[in-house]
Amino acid sequence: MKLKVTRKVEFKTEDICVGDQITVKLKGYGKYTATAQRVTADGVLFLFDDVIARHCMNEVNTNEGGFDKSNIARWLYNVLLPSFPAKLRNKVREITLPTYGEILGHDDFYENFEPDDDEQFESMKRRGNRVCDFNGDWCSWWLRNATKKEVSSACFAYVSADGGAAYDGATDSDGGRPEFWLVR
Repeated sequence: MKLKVTRKVEFKTEDICVGDQITVKLKGYGKYTATAQRVTADGVLFLFDDVIARHCMNEVNTNEGGFDKSNIARWLYNVLLPSFPAKLRNKVREITLPTYGEILGHDDFYENFEPDDDEQFESMKRRGNRVCDFNGDWCSWWLRNATKKEVSSACFAYVSADGGAAYDGATDSDGGRPEFWLVR
């Protein structure tokens, strides 16, 4: 028989489960929580629970090169990752933004974006978990998927302040709510 277990008491363990939360002190940004979304034999995928900073996807209004060639991808690796505590930073295999599929699943609106094969995080099936805070206000936040060229050559997917799907111009300043893989 499988039981649904909710941890209500904090204790130290090396075993991390989906839904477990860690606290990360980011130098220059503050203290944030991140929740485990996937656990594999190789590592654990964490998603920050709130927006860390507002940032444009690109300095020019284009999605050419997709997320991998974007300004925000460079910011994640060159600015945000170095702000992690060294002990944690040395275990980060990858830092990126989540995909449309991970956050919103593959609904009809998904057809506007470059595809991903990612399964929706269980926690993101609840709209309230997609609503984010930044400095005390609800905040929209970027996803990795660029719009298809026939939709726009200047936009990327994002999650609106109310937890819905949308897209925005690459030069707009939306939130960065990164995910990161920790190696075991």
